[in-house]
Amino acid sequence: MIAAPAFSPWTQSQGLSVAAWAALAAVAAAAAVVLLVMPPLRRFAWWTGYLDHPEARKLHVTATPLLGGVAVALGSIVGAGALIAHFELPVPREAVWWGAGAGCALLLGLWDDRFGMHPLPKLVLQIVVAGVFLAGGVYPAAGLGPWVGIPLGLFWLVAMMNAINFLDNMDGIVGGISSILACGLGFLLFSWGHHAEAIFAFALAGATLAFLRFNFSPASVFLGDAGSLFLGYSLGALSLLAAEGGPDIEGSVAALLILGYPVFDLSFVVVMRLREGRKIYQGGKDHTTHRLSTMIGGPRRTALGVYLWAAALTASGVGVAKSEGFWNTLPWLILWALALFWFGIRLARVPVRAGAPTAQASHS
Repeated sequence: MIAAPAFSPWTQSQGLSVAAWAALAAVAAAAAVVLLVMPPLRRFAWWTGYLDHPEARKLHVTATPLLGGVAVALGSIVGAGALIAHFELPVPREAVWWGAGAGCALLLGLWDDRFGMHPLPKLVLQIVVAGVFLAGGVYPAAGLGPWVGIPLGLFWLVAMMNAINFLDNMDGIVGGISSILACGLGFLLFSWGHHAEAIFAFALAGATLAFLRFNFSPASVFLGDAGSLFLGYSLGALSLLAAEGGPDIEGSVAALLILGYPVFDLSFVVVMRLREGRKIYQGGKDHTTHRLSTMIGGPRRTALGVYLWAAALTASGVGVAKSEGFWNTLPWLILWALALFWFGIRLARVPVRAGAPTAQASHS
């Protein structure tokens, strides 16, 4: 995908690899940007009306600023750009397409946050956004040709944008889980020599981690659709890059496991709504997070519980990346499929309750 950079990722320097220093620096730089720009962006949201207002299907009781996603995007881009320039890393030509897609995802979300969109045109525009990324030539199943790989890539990116959007329904959930997933993908990309992409992944982790300062319960700012679509696109794109960059099937399986919890939540909601005869895009308090909150009590415990699931899946994905061949990765897939199937059955038995409004808006 890219030429080898000026340093080896595993060259030791004072007990830590250069890659580790680069990753930590990307996290810190992106976090600093978010902490710096969030207060003025929050004031700007109040001034311009970029607010999420309470509704019956939502959990918060007061209007809340929605421009957290802009801060996360700025932190990720500025933090990654600074570190890539510092290490003089070669940037792939395809990055123009990848960056354009991220910008389009952010703009689509900003429009939806301010003016609202019907689900159908929103879905069409998400497909267009995914197509911008795929124009860079990265898609799954490349060996089977574009007629198979491109539809799979479109489906995956659109699914991830909606998965993160669906999961953005309670304080602190998406910020924390995105940080964990981005670190896992960054580790894979660094391991396989794709340093510029890895730097962006760790910058994304730092930006979302800093966002928790404002979004962990009780939240004072939300991501909005701008943030959830940007994060869904970015994580989906990084997973495709990791899948392509891996030595064999391990890359695809590892990326799938790392993004396992958003995929699980989206699948759970779709199955439950179809089972109940409801429209998939009809919002409600029926996500895995809502039901888990009923089981263990409160948005903070729920966020921590989801973080543990995401961390375990991410660790498994990293472990799979070190395996060799399909038959070594298959047990991990079976194990997690059974575990998540059991968890889904357990959650399906939890009643969906109206509950007292206590936390962030449910967007879907």
